[in-house]
Amino acid sequence: MNKKIRLGWVGSGFVGQVAHLNCYSYFKNIEIVGLAELRPSLGNKICKKHSIKKYYKNHLDLMNNEKLDAIVAIVNRKHTALVAEDILRKGINLFTEKPMAATYKQALKLFNLAKKNKCSYVIGNMRLHDSGVKLGKKYYDNFIKKKSLGRLLYFRSYCYAGGDYCNVDGYTPTNEKRPNKYLLPNAPSWVKKNKKKEFEKFLNYFSHDINLINYFFNEEPSISNFELRKYAGNVTLNYKDFFGTFEFMYLHHQESWKEGLEIYFEKGCIKIYLPPAFLKNQPAKVEIYNENKSILKEIPESEWSWSFKNQAENFIKIIKNKKVNHLSAYNSLNDIKIIEKIWKKLQ
Repeated sequence: MNKKIRLGWVGSGFVGQVAHLNCYSYFKNIEIVGLAELRPSLGNKICKKHSIKKYYKNHLDLMNNEKLDAIVAIVNRKHTALVAEDILRKGINLFTEKPMAATYKQALKLFNLAKKNKCSYVIGNMRLHDSGVKLGKKYYDNFIKKKSLGRLLYFRSYCYAGGDYCNVDGYTPTNEKRPNKYLLPNAPSWVKKNKKKEFEKFLNYFSHDINLINYFFNEEPSISNFELRKYAGNVTLNYKDFFGTFEFMYLHHQESWKEGLEIYFEKGCIKIYLPPAFLKNQPAKVEIYNENKSILKEIPESEWSWSFKNQAENFIKIIKNKKVNHLSAYNSLNDIKIIEKIWKKLQ
């Protein structure tokens, strides 16, 4: 009989509950043996709800008292890098949400620590586990290889934050307060003081989109323009043989979350429409056009294809295979590098 993976859990806030804990509860080959949560009333409620045997007041107590195969740490992003450093120093396999840190310098330190201690380090970029995104990437790679749509000319990535982003149920709230101060810098030192919160906001909201751009094009771009206004902005990214734009907006009063990627060739295009992040059972929609005529509209179907669940399953496989994996962390490190390059344009 195969032993269950012994998983430690750190943090049980909104995202930790609705996007992660609910997914891991579906897998029978893991056991969450302990939960660390700074808010004791919430922590004990979540332990009872998810049949977690032990509650710990912090991640250090969890690590010191349990024999763990891995830890999932979904904590306030102000504390992610500090918690991750403690875990990686122990050589424990780790999953955290994006962004992996607030600056490239912090992220590089964590990446090197994972390599030094030979533990897997996975970052939560769930869009890459969306079955629709995978389908779009399959068609893109095929078009590039066979040149059936001609040369790649341009792409448009966009994210307009909508009100249905957090419109989900299954969340156990609390009135307990938690530490909410940065113990590390929340932005690179060269970012102007009056722009540091904007940098933090951009990194938190849009690192998924930069990650998706990097996933498709796998090339470090130069930045020729960065326009930033109060609620919106756009970036121009230049590659060797093509260029693209990323458009973003923060307004939450609009009806729906709109996010996607459009890729234009000489003879056609691919359009990928991403669902709101927490919407279950709804993969991205893929459309392909040839000479302005639609030749494919497809939404991949599966019994329960949610990117967060697929992402959790991938992490479990990595731990089960016992082969050290840093690829996700390496890609996330490059995402932060490019985001800092974008913001240097503003300076």
